Amino acid sequence: MKSLEKPIEWKEEYNVKIGFIDDHHKKFLTILNQVREAALEDACLETISRIFYSLVHYAEHYLIKEEIYFKEYSNFSQHQEAHNQFIERIKKLQQDFQAGKEKICYKLYTYLFDWFNNHILQYDGESLKFLAGKGIK
Repeated sequence: MKSLEKPIEWKEEYNVKIGFIDDHHKKFLTILNQVREAALEDACLETISRIFYSLVHYAEHYLIKEEIYFKEYSNFSQHQEAHNQFIERIKKLQQDFQAGKEKICYKLYTYLFDWFNNHILQYDGESLKFLAGKGIK
């Protein structure tokens, strides 16, 4: 189980030195911490719709913008597939919530926590070297 003990604070080491990407990663972290708070305060029912809306907005605006920049990246199709899987997982969790399934905020938090650590901090970190090489800031 993922710990809900404390929010994840943005650290300088998370910066990739590409403005729009750092901004969106910070926004994602805000959403992650909102899910954490909702789960901790047992306020999932009151806040989950707004959280799903924020995630849809994140996917529609940030992931698509990122893909535009990565079109020439050698692993573009893998990167795009990871984004598609993210979107599908969020849709599934939203459907589970609408069907009345239990512990959706915790499941959502766990998924977003893993996405932050595995995709944003690791996978994106590797692929962003491509953008830096193109001089994008």
